[in-house]
Amino acid sequence: MMRQLFLGLAAMALIASSCSTSTGGSNNSSSQASNDSTLCQFSNIKLEKVFSYLDEENDTVYFDNTFTAFWPQVINGKPCTELQQALFRAMTDSAELNQLDKVTEFLLNPANYTELDSKQLTPVKTIKDGHDKLSSSEVNVIMEDMTDRLLTYRLATYSFMAGAAHGIYAQNYVTYDLKKGKAVTFEDVIADTTLLRTAILKSIKQEYNYGTDELFLPDNGLLPLPRDFHIDGSVLHAVYQVYEIASYAQGLIDAPIYPYMLKPEEMKRLYTPYGLELLDYTE
Repeated sequence: MMRQLFLGLAAMALIASSCSTSTGGSNNSSSQASNDSTLCQFSNIKLEKVFSYLDEENDTVYFDNTFTAFWPQVINGKPCTELQQALFRAMTDSAELNQLDKVTEFLLNPANYTELDSKQLTPVKTIKDGHDKLSSSEVNVIMEDMTDRLLTYRLATYSFMAGAAHGIYAQNYVTYDLKKGKAVTFEDVIADTTLLRTAILKSIKQEYNYGTDELFLPDNGLLPLPRDFHIDGSVLHAVYQVYEIASYAQGLIDAPIYPYMLKPEEMKRLYTPYGLELLDYTE
């Protein structure tokens, strides 16, 4: 609940700045940035908001919410609604906030969603000096890479709850096909999930020296399929967040699948024709 709320508040800050920039309004926290005034336009956004609420002991608890983004406005001369929706889905994994219209509803009516255990959140300007009940959340929407074909976004999030032993972080990815004007899904790229599991385990052994006995596997012994991936040239990276398949100490696992790890016939089995096209694979 707390993580979903943090990300929702970040989305609220994002929409307010993004709309004022795209409509020509002024906003001191955002500035227009573009690599081409016609084909591609982005907004640099940086915002910070601090809230407080009373816990069960009636003590004031603060949380500091920071949001930065290189937010897409126009791609190839056209509005990029699908890319924006994909970024929102990656930020808000709650069933209530996984669609743009739901996020917009949250933004327009934040009072409906700003309760923690029936305790109202209150915006504050400063945090009391030396206060030890401080939670924090950071969301950074980063344009990781842009080629002639693919635009890759990385969403780096971090949350820390007051009193917790440690924070929690994630790195989610959104890949956008500039030629087709669509967000690339796992199903678009992968054809053989059995071969994928084998390739990922081989990569994890090579990159981290972890065997299956050091991973969190279900009773059936099958490696869970990754929820996140990104493409770097001819390499597909399968990404597992903290706790997905390993302990917190083992951290986030990014398992690259290099073409040399597979035979040519296995490459053609593993990937769809579209996936091979995106990877620019040739024998």
